[in-house]
Amino acid sequence: MAGERVLYLNGDIVEESRARISPFDRGFLWGDGVYEVTPSFGGNLYRLGDHIDRLYRSLRYVRIDPGMSPEVMEQATLDTQKENEGRLEPGGMYRVGHWVTRGVDDPSMSAGAASRATVLIFWRPADVEKVARNAKEGVRLAVTATRRTPPECVETRAKVTSKMNQILAELDAAASGSLSLMLDIHGNVAENSVANFFIVRDGALWTPPERNILQGVTRKAVFELAGQLGIPAEERDFTMYDVAQAEEYFITSSAICAMPVREVDSFRPKAEVPGPVTRRLMDAFAAETGFDFRVRLVSPGGEHP
Repeated sequence: MAGERVLYLNGDIVEESRARISPFDRGFLWGDGVYEVTPSFGGNLYRLGDHIDRLYRSLRYVRIDPGMSPEVMEQATLDTQKENEGRLEPGGMYRVGHWVTRGVDDPSMSAGAASRATVLIFWRPADVEKVARNAKEGVRLAVTATRRTPPECVETRAKVTSKMNQILAELDAAASGSLSLMLDIHGNVAENSVANFFIVRDGALWTPPERNILQGVTRKAVFELAGQLGIPAEERDFTMYDVAQAEEYFITSSAICAMPVREVDSFRPKAEVPGPVTRRLMDAFAAETGFDFRVRLVSPGGEHP
């Protein structure tokens, strides 16, 4: 790997250290924007089309015109990837970010008076060894006092940059060395700060309905893979009572695919970690992405097994 990574910013591809965004950008001032994160597994942009499609659904919801079509956005991503050849670790995993803000604020501070949108596309390396350890051992979740913002306030299906709700939940859970599990305002299980949540009950997958959660691309992939594997899957409301009875738990996001959960507060799954259903889905993701976190732990000698 040689040279500094490059990114796309408002029509130009530049080295990261040369990128400049106005301090008056509404994304900085007000969190006024939307975003996407697409995983790149060894150069393969996994479900890029799905991520760009969701990006544009979010943009339409918040009334931001990015000044480019989805097709142009995808081509800009591929052009930036090409320019990064030789600058990225061969075979590595990266998070490819698409950030779009409403643009530079007008002195009036009116949303409708902002300049043209700011469009940013960038590559950031993932901590593959940490993900690999978690995939082997499972992660711990803690139910947080911070509840998920209800869709009556801000639509949960939109991937917006105003993340203080999820950040506070993350900090709540971090105090006990855990990741978060957020409930909705009615006490139903919602999601992790950055991932969707699933349980396995009687061999079937349960996950909260889209009303209370982000409309996850990897969550959608789980339903597709479960269908191929003959695993029943359904959206439904459930509470911590149901979590207490479950055989398995796992979380999903683009950066981790399906990640086993070893404990939620004091509740432990009835099955081993990862459980048999979770393992089947992890195998399916490894086959589909060509990237298996579980074989990427570094041995004491410093070599990958």
